[in-house]
Amino acid sequence: MREFLVGGYSIAVLISILCLYLILRQRPGEGQKAVQTLTSFICILVTGYWLSITATTLDGMVIAQKVIYAGGCYVYFYMLLFYLNFCRIRIPRLVSELLQAFSFCMLLIAFTFDHHKLLYRSYSMVEAGGVPVLEKEYGIAHHAYVVMMACYCVAFIVLAVRFYRNNQMERRRKQSLILLLVALCPTASYILQKTVVKIDLVPFGLCISLALTIYLIYVERIYDVTGLAKDYVFSSMDDTALIVIDSDQYYKGSNDLAKELFPVLRTASAIERLETLSQLLDDVKTDEDGFLLIEGRLYEPKVKKVQNRGKTVGSVIWISDVTVEREHVRFVNNYQKKLEHDVKEKTLHIEQLQQKIVLGMANIIENRDASTGGHIRRTSDVVSILIDAIRKDGQLGLSDEFCTTIVRTAPLHDIGKIAVEDRILKKPGKYTPEEFEMMKSHTTKGAQIIPSMLRDVTDENTLRIACNIAKYHHEKWNGLGYPEHLKGEAIPIEARIMAVADVYDALVSERCYKEAMSFDQAYEIIMESMGSHFDPGLEKYFVQCRSQLEDYYTYADRRLKAAEA
Repeated sequence: MREFLVGGYSIAVLISILCLYLILRQRPGEGQKAVQTLTSFICILVTGYWLSITATTLDGMVIAQKVIYAGGCYVYFYMLLFYLNFCRIRIPRLVSELLQAFSFCMLLIAFTFDHHKLLYRSYSMVEAGGVPVLEKEYGIAHHAYVVMMACYCVAFIVLAVRFYRNNQMERRRKQSLILLLVALCPTASYILQKTVVKIDLVPFGLCISLALTIYLIYVERIYDVTGLAKDYVFSSMDDTALIVIDSDQYYKGSNDLAKELFPVLRTASAIERLETLSQLLDDVKTDEDGFLLIEGRLYEPKVKKVQNRGKTVGSVIWISDVTVEREHVRFVNNYQKKLEHDVKEKTLHIEQLQQKIVLGMANIIENRDASTGGHIRRTSDVVSILIDAIRKDGQLGLSDEFCTTIVRTAPLHDIGKIAVEDRILKKPGKYTPEEFEMMKSHTTKGAQIIPSMLRDVTDENTLRIACNIAKYHHEKWNGLGYPEHLKGEAIPIEARIMAVADVYDALVSERCYKEAMSFDQAYEIIMESMGSHFDPGLEKYFVQCRSQLEDYYTYADRRLKAAEA
């Protein structure tokens, strides 16, 4: 009998080693690691049984028993991990740590059982049918070990039933049942050994479990697809170089493209520290945008942290080939710049065309109204001076575009005079009440003329500002102006600014019916009218611009006299 068991256990050891070799050939992944560890502990367990059957002394039996427990304490834990991975179930971290702690405690007790009575109260070497065995009186720790095995078996059965009920694929159901046999075979052989056959059958049950595991992996192909996919992606990336380092900058591996781009990695060992990995990149030329330039292609380096349970354990350096993307970006940017340049040119051309139309229309009015010589040009310049002060101050919150549009459309403030009869427009004296009413109509008529003439050559915002200036530049802050008697801030801000420029020019300019006032007189009149005729909020800007306005009119007067001479 002994020779038979020695031969059988020897075959079991060889089978376990062969299975371990076959499983180690698999690509490492979450599930594969569990199977590899499980198979390793089974090898240890079967080896322990072989040592027990070949032992000839009590000390040899004790050592063999310790080896058996060294494997047996962890076999069921890793069987559970393998099963959970197959079912795609994650157990809480605390539960996993408690199970490992229990297995470790059992291992410590087993390794020291010859110094206490927790595992065996007593033991001795005897022969049974010519086979040396260790006769034992079990202690509380052994009973706990048996309870542990029973709990694991119940867990396997519960998982199998749950998976079988929740999964409709026959193939997956079949795999689940085979996996259940993998888990229960050692227990079944242990029970059979205790109840029917008085020899250790556990090694044979373990060999059956290993054979079924090999069948599942090589025939049923229950791979850890996630791990395989990660490994495949890592090795097959043709346009991205990947370099893996740990938290201490030690080189851990790289894909083929990384070794092609950085030949030093071909000879770098897994324990070699890459001194500040940036050295690898410092020697590489870069383009104007900071991208790596290697053999005529552009690469973008990125560092991504690798974390495990919230702690950074390393990094992956991604060096991606972005040549095509950068060429596309450059093409788009160049096209965008050209497009922007063309748009600016077209916009400038349109603005110049608009301004020519505006000035042309204003000149028509000026030529008809002999009493306003230079009025349109001068008021436009006065508006520009006031707007500059308002823009620099910034308190009124007027945008640059709004301010520019006011200056550009100021020449149209009297465009409505084109619809006023010559007998009134060119009258040298004062108007009668009836004539004044007709003259006042130039405000509303101007607001009607501007849209009909400019709608197709300008935008809505410019039209609105131009119409407001033309229609409301004779309104007064106190509501006594015309044509609608608007009051206060109901008057558009552009019309309020135009009103100051219009009246100031009328005061300091010579007309056919009056002499030009002095600058001091005009200043006093404007200041006294702040809050009644004019917006008091414009007072500070008028004061700031006083000397500039006076210099402007002095220069304009000299230029006019020089032209007459």
